[in-house]
Amino acid sequence: MVCAQRGYDCVICMAEPFSVERRRLMRMLGAKVIVTPKAGKGTGMVRKAEELCATHGWFLCHQFETEANWKFHELTTGPEIVNDFKGKKLTHWVTGYGTGGTFHGAGKALKAALPDLEIVLAEPSAGGGPAAGGAAGGAGGGGGGWGSG
Repeated sequence: MVCAQRGYDCVICMAEPFSVERRRLMRMLGAKVIVTPKAGKGTGMVRKAEELCATHGWFLCHQFETEANWKFHELTTGPEIVNDFKGKKLTHWVTGYGTGGTFHGAGKALKAALPDLEIVLAEPSAGGGPAAGGAAGGAGGGGGGWGSG
């Protein structure tokens, strides 16, 4: 979204199991999407992103390794959920798994505010995340996205 807003070219590598909707959204925002084979899972898309960056001199965002990812969710998403449930009983929070930033950051904020809260991590069986045997780099997940400009 930052690339679209600032007019930067953006190329995203996504493993084949990632949803068609996710690919469409990235393309709608102006990104070129490169789909990597299912067999490579998250590691394959990271390797392809690294290869393309090395070849073309592009910037690699390292969104899966940066602490800014989960820290942003700790400061924003987690407190927003707590605020939305103020005065209500929240016993469980179920979240999906992508980079791991929401799970890690929002989960940390939620547990600080609601220590008895149960956090459940969900992913599709073909999602390429931890349950499916996918890569888990940094805060979690595996993948690559970068912008040039």
